Amino acid sequence: MKRFLYIALLFQFLVLLGTGVLRFFIPFSIELSRLHIFAGAATGILILVHIVERLRLLKLKFKPRTGDKSWMIPAVTLLLCIGFWLAAWFGTPGVSHLMNLSYEQRNHAAIFRLQDNIASKENGSFLRTVKLSSTGASADIELLWNQNPKGSAVAIWAETKAGSIIETLYLTGSMKYSESHDWEGSTARRGEILPVWRHRYTAVCGVDPFGDADLISQPTVNHQWLLDQKLDEAKEGFVIYVEINLPGDNAPSLIYAANIEPETQNPYTLLNLLGHSGGSQKDGELNYNLDELPKQPNIVERILVKTRWAK
Repeated sequence: MKRFLYIALLFQFLVLLGTGVLRFFIPFSIELSRLHIFAGAATGILILVHIVERLRLLKLKFKPRTGDKSWMIPAVTLLLCIGFWLAAWFGTPGVSHLMNLSYEQRNHAAIFRLQDNIASKENGSFLRTVKLSSTGASADIELLWNQNPKGSAVAIWAETKAGSIIETLYLTGSMKYSESHDWEGSTARRGEILPVWRHRYTAVCGVDPFGDADLISQPTVNHQWLLDQKLDEAKEGFVIYVEINLPGDNAPSLIYAANIEPETQNPYTLLNLLGHSGGSQKDGELNYNLDELPKQPNIVERILVKTRWAK
């Protein structure tokens, strides 16, 4: 039993160490994070079993010895551990410098994370994302597929009518965490897969799709708007955009859009196919010539927005 315990503990520790190093240096991966968490849990359980088996010896280590300073080693050890934990928690100098070497810190501008008041759900037949404001106003976007869009890339965002991006409401999986992705058997950048969204997102992150700092569209207060303001004020409409790209279809991404107006009595709005991204990789401009698209089955059944404005 002891031999099994030690060997299992060694293997779990190596996996925990390896996945921890990888999480530090590479983009977020749900599979890697899942392996890291379960390896950590298994290591903890094995250590507890080991402690239970060696409990008598452990008691001897903590048992007070004769002398005035018998408490010194346990107290100093505890204080050092607490200091280590606090340094990690508050990101003190040294810790913060080390964390600056991580993938997250080196690429923080390009990494996209949803706001806390957005929830998304998806499977092979539909994709749904809901934005809920503090006043109870909401925008509920449902994309219903005609066929299973395996490997598809999707971005959903809202803009003002003047064309300023307000907020990204959904972005496919690993595309949130890295500019480069496996696509059609090779590596492609987000600006090649979802070029319209990525160029407009430059105004938010300040880094263009080619990785260079954008000196014209540096992030400003005007580009940090959230959709909450439009929903809560219920004075001015906005535009919902959806960009969809499928691997292997030899076609550019498709752009669906609809104006959302507060004075409209019907809370439901259907998005229409507006254009595509053919030729958009350099400037992000929409191509409205749908006749250029190759003939292919319509994979989207509908994209429906349900809007609830603040009262």
